[in-house]
Amino acid sequence: MAQTQSTTRRTDKPIETADAVLLAMKTPGDALVSLNIEATADASYALDVHHNNDTSSPPTDGWFEDEAVYDKADVDDPQDIRDTFYAADAWLRVRVTTPAAAGETADVTIQEAH
Repeated sequence: MAQTQSTTRRTDKPIETADAVLLAMKTPGDALVSLNIEATADASYALDVHHNNDTSSPPTDGWFEDEAVYDKADVDDPQDIRDTFYAADAWLRVRVTTPAAAGETADVTIQEAH
C-alpha cells in the first residue's frame, strides 16, 4: 500500500491572544500526525478535534477541546513543542490557551502520513 504525506504550515502567527486558532486542518482517513510548534516566547496550547469531516472549512462549533494540552509549565521547551499521534477522519486545530506577550509569534506545522 502506498503512503501519502502532506504538510500544513502557518508561519508568524501571533500568540498574544487566548483562544486564537493558529492552524486548522482536515485529516481524511487514518493518519499518523506530527505536530511542531516553534515560538518566539513561552505560551501554552491545546489541540482540539472535530469529527465532522464532511465540511470543506473548519467547523465553527462542536469541537472536542483540549484533546491534548501543551502547558508551558509542563513541557520541556515551550518554545519548541513536538508531538506525534494518530487521528482518523477529523478536523484538528491548534489553539493558544495561555498567551505570550504582544508581538510574539509561532510557526505551526502539522504533517500527516496515510
